[in-house]
Amino acid sequence: MNLSILHISDLHRDTNNPIRNDVLLDSLENDCRHFSAEEDPKVRSPDLIVVSGDIIEGIKSDAPQPEDCLREQYERALDFLRRLSDHFVGGNRNRVVIVPGNHDVSSYHLDKSLESVDILPDRKRELVKELFSSGTSLRWSWRDLQLKRIADPTMYLQRMAAFSQFYSDFYEGQFIYDLDPAKQVDIFDYPEFDLTIVGFSSCYNNDLYNRHGAIHPACIAEVGNRLRDPLFSNRLRVAVWHHNTEGPPARSDYMDPDTIQNLIDRGFSIGLHGHQHRPQYLDTRFRHGVERKITVISAGTLCGGPDFRHGRAYNIIELSIPDRTGCLHVREMQNDNLNLPIWGRRALPPNTRSHYDFQYDPPPPSSTMNESTAALIEAQDLHINGEYQKAAHRLTAVLDQETLARPLLLDCLIQIGDTESLLDVFDPPSNEAEAIHLMDALWTNGKRERLGQVLDTPFIAQSNDPSVVTIRNKYTARLR
Repeated sequence: MNLSILHISDLHRDTNNPIRNDVLLDSLENDCRHFSAEEDPKVRSPDLIVVSGDIIEGIKSDAPQPEDCLREQYERALDFLRRLSDHFVGGNRNRVVIVPGNHDVSSYHLDKSLESVDILPDRKRELVKELFSSGTSLRWSWRDLQLKRIADPTMYLQRMAAFSQFYSDFYEGQFIYDLDPAKQVDIFDYPEFDLTIVGFSSCYNNDLYNRHGAIHPACIAEVGNRLRDPLFSNRLRVAVWHHNTEGPPARSDYMDPDTIQNLIDRGFSIGLHGHQHRPQYLDTRFRHGVERKITVISAGTLCGGPDFRHGRAYNIIELSIPDRTGCLHVREMQNDNLNLPIWGRRALPPNTRSHYDFQYDPPPPSSTMNESTAALIEAQDLHINGEYQKAAHRLTAVLDQETLARPLLLDCLIQIGDTESLLDVFDPPSNEAEAIHLMDALWTNGKRERLGQVLDTPFIAQSNDPSVVTIRNKYTARLR
């Protein structure tokens, strides 16, 4: 293997067991001695470091001195990651890829941006529809059974300000985490390894009351455009984000799996994430006709406490770029003393060996930007500027050529209230967001018979998505 990646995630310190930086770093250095020199098979020492989110534990909305508390947590994380990079990658910060996680979203700044909304009887239906619409500014708090609205968008963006400062401090200004969610992406290029890693934020519109992970469509479009530059030809493409893309029915804090389809369509062969606090290996196939897949690897939590049932873990991922093979090594805490961890090998079920061999897809063929991609980028700019009608016109023309055009068009049609066009394009739906808005549009346009047929389709009838279930139950009751 000619490349090794140290993949860590979910550093948020358990407040009751706040492991020291020097102890944690020493334990990792000691484990490196084990796997690189003493174990069989030996594992290559890391060449790169990936940190897939949840840098800090975060604060509650009513925390005393919240700004100071955030700063203190990030200073502790900054010290650890600086020392980690000094030891494993010679202090080269460009060889460390960091993305944020949901714990990096400040609940204090979120609450400051919100105002309460009175639910008047004659507005209930209108507010419920708005609450479940794409990009809504409404938030429902189960904690106090209160409907709220983002009244201060500038303050809402400040929920990522502390992470942004930490990010700038770590990279010494070379990389900046912009508070504009359409710009929260960075490309790390390693020509010496024929490798490009892209760090995405999956915290678009993510907060305490809207737990879904999401990558802003503009970030995917921007990366797709930039990676067409001949500079990146034949580079293996690796994407890094935080949220997992699947979860149990009772939870909704994961990312839309259709995002993975867009990453495959942009030529990414490997994806790395965290969030679920357990190691996992998945191969995800492309659903839209092209024979491609993405190999997705999740890391466990590095600093979690005893409440995390999967325990502490991290990954070493070895890659052979020429023959497109890899080897995943899961390192797990072996002892019970959370303040003095000892790491060792762990088999990843159903595999019984201490490592997992895999193959991944090659980079996509080199290409230049075609007319459909140019139209998509133009439409994205129009969307950002609020020119939804013009953007929809551009997107309609490239729906068959550009997969990212579909979610963008859905949002444009919602923004301008064009339910007729929504019915023409999104019936039948291909994901949960389309299903929700299709059902609303069918009811609004008086198409009761078709609505009943849609409600009976397995995609809707068997869905466990909380938003789909709510809308499904509402219209099922109305059609009785």
